[in-house]
Amino acid sequence: MHVTIRKHPLKVTAVFALTVSLSIASLGSVDIAHAAEARAADASPLRDHLKAKKQAIVAQQALDAASTHLHAHVIAEGRSGVRRLRIGDKEQFQWLSDSPRNGAGFNLAPGSWESLVAMLSSAVADEYVVQAALKDIPLDSLDVVFTSIPQRKSATLTYPNNLSYEAYIQSPVSDAKLEELKVAVHANSSVIDLVTQPHQVSPLTIEYVQTPAQRVPNSQPGLRDFITEDQVPVTKGTLKPSQTKSASTEPRTLIAHTRVEPNTGLRQTWLGRDNYFQALHDSATNLLGRGLAPTVEENLLGVVTTCPTHIFEIQAAARGVLLDKLELTADADLSPRFGRNVTSPARYGYITYKVKVESPNSAADIGGLAKAVEETCPLYNLVKDAQKLEGKIVHHAYVAEAQ
Repeated sequence: MHVTIRKHPLKVTAVFALTVSLSIASLGSVDIAHAAEARAADASPLRDHLKAKKQAIVAQQALDAASTHLHAHVIAEGRSGVRRLRIGDKEQFQWLSDSPRNGAGFNLAPGSWESLVAMLSSAVADEYVVQAALKDIPLDSLDVVFTSIPQRKSATLTYPNNLSYEAYIQSPVSDAKLEELKVAVHANSSVIDLVTQPHQVSPLTIEYVQTPAQRVPNSQPGLRDFITEDQVPVTKGTLKPSQTKSASTEPRTLIAHTRVEPNTGLRQTWLGRDNYFQALHDSATNLLGRGLAPTVEENLLGVVTTCPTHIFEIQAAARGVLLDKLELTADADLSPRFGRNVTSPARYGYITYKVKVESPNSAADIGGLAKAVEETCPLYNLVKDAQKLEGKIVHHAYVAEAQ
């Protein structure tokens, strides 16, 4: 199931994925170093892409650059409670966030935690491509497997941390050269910086409209019905024993796997239990992007907005607050990555959150609800805190059977 939605089918992606899979399978037990040497005379598709990427970067370095404004818009969808994210300069891309059945959801899409790990995986892969292009390091294949083991921060707050990844790189260069590449990736990635350094985020600014306590007769079920009929039993632990999460106290390792398509640089990521969901990320148009999918930087801002939307639903159920409408927006500026006036790596600026709420409850109830969300929302607080992130390079092609 593709989570990133686009009006036209991305059949070309499947072809590229199949090509990569077949090339990896064909290697079998062949020595990777000898295979790289054997085709050194003929440039591989990914090597060609890196050369084109460097040309695009050099062109950008000759121009003045300005910050990129990132915007995310999340709506809690009526009776289902599903969080629908719209991103892109015209909100042309969509991302769904849902919960499993035993979490008041329908398992239509990954949750915010799984989505976060997928964003980190894709962002790391993207930065390896960019830094390899800049340093003229040839790559023949690149896969990143990113993991997180969530850990409790306080009695009321748990979020994905213990962040680590393995980058599977097929390349003729030395291990030492790839370690230099890793250092450059960690120093320059705006996404790595966002999770490893504390960042400022705004309080949740509320735009509140009070609605009637009694709904119009025969009106369609909406968000307040989802809160009372689905979210309340989960939040207050009143589900039947057969529906409860027996292993909810055990930390579950979150895993995402990103593969760089060699001909285009597009990044396809598998996430969720058994890699059930998929996501696609593209580069910015001035860095060879084709506009087929969002950039990971804007998608990440969206994911850290779907999370507080979900926590609004949970806290509303816990506090007996009815919601008829819930929308969140997040805005941030991303400093330029390349340009003749650029003197430091790209970084996220101040993240501003705004919330539109329609509810029959009082303004005081909504204010208390927002405060509870700020205190307990995992990704809202993860961005405010500093996390450790470790990386490891595996100097051969990724082989699924070995994982």
